[in-house]
Amino acid sequence: MNQVAPPLLIIGEYLKHFFVIVKLIISTFGTIAILIGAIIAIYRYAIYRFVNKINLRTIRLDFARIIMLGLEFFIASDVIETTIAPNFQSLGILGVLVIIRIILNYSLHKEIKELSDIPGSGVDIKD
Repeated sequence: MNQVAPPLLIIGEYLKHFFVIVKLIISTFGTIAILIGAIIAIYRYAIYRFVNKINLRTIRLDFARIIMLGLEFFIASDVIETTIAPNFQSLGILGVLVIIRIILNYSLHKEIKELSDIPGSGVDIKD
């Protein structure tokens, strides 16, 4: 039995390091998604302020969708972290992120439904 344990421990350590790297990559994707979304929203808002051809609520909804995408990456990252080193702090962070995601999803769906009822808004409920 002693001959089998060290290789398994070594493999376990490699897997732990691998998943830490995967967690960082996924978290980085979430950050990049939100950053790009913010830049796009600022650009579209500038167009709205000067040209006034874009619906402000549509800009907000698109940005909220991108934030939700970023949150999905953060949740995936935290799930990986919780499986690597489970503790109450990482579990609490995961729970808070899931609650934020649920609230954002609910409010976004409500706004999309309201906008889809407005003729000419360019928002489709199927989005």
